[in-house]
Amino acid sequence: MTGASSGIGAATAVALAAAGAEVILVARTPGPLTETAELIRFRGGRAHALPADLTSCSDVTDFADQVLGEIGVPDIIVNNAGAGRFLFLDETDPEEAVQMMAAPYFAAFFVCRAFVTAMVARGSGNILQINTPAATVPWPGAVGYASARYALRGLTESLRQDLRGTGVRVSSVTPAKVDTPYFESNPGAAERIPRIEKLLGTMTPDQVADVVVSAIRRDADDVHAPWRWAALHPIARAIPRPFHWLAWRTGTKYPSAIVGTD
Repeated sequence: MTGASSGIGAATAVALAAAGAEVILVARTPGPLTETAELIRFRGGRAHALPADLTSCSDVTDFADQVLGEIGVPDIIVNNAGAGRFLFLDETDPEEAVQMMAAPYFAAFFVCRAFVTAMVARGSGNILQINTPAATVPWPGAVGYASARYALRGLTESLRQDLRGTGVRVSSVTPAKVDTPYFESNPGAAERIPRIEKLLGTMTPDQVADVVVSAIRRDADDVHAPWRWAALHPIARAIPRPFHWLAWRTGTKYPSAIVGTD
């Protein structure tokens, strides 16, 4: 379980442990990661806290070697690591753009690459990516964030093609807005989400965790939640233009002070 130090990642790790899984928690920050692992063990579950920078290929290689050597080949990988602010292109520092692509996209790529050979050799497993609606309907003022999520969606669908017939499943869970510490750490982010998104509803990390556990149990390919987003998603994929227009119409507009200036 990557990105397991808080929010969706921590809640999902707890839920998976409650369902009987032995969970490996991975994130960059050791303190909260250890607290989540201790909570799981206090409740009778099995958990390992392994701090690692998943945006570093060498760190992921070292982490994977430790897991394969001491614990074994994972049955399930849940890629949840992610970062990024909602910014217009010219508000986005190039280094920050690279960081936003590093997590979630490269973090998921590195983790999948580190374990996929062993999973294929065993002939079973599930790789599940946590994504956001911005990977289907981008909104203004979040170009780096949405681009990284589009890349993660591409990884999910491409990897599914790669692994078809191997016994290793590739799946995803895409919740609408989730009430996590992200919005406390990024003041103003909530205001940049298009107003139309409010119709989809807001989920808690625990609710998303329940969706993830259910998706794994049902061998589902791609799950969208809550139900309003699940109903609208196929239409948004099939007929994107009206949804893109609604996201623009109810979203943050490009600053008029910048438009038309030299």
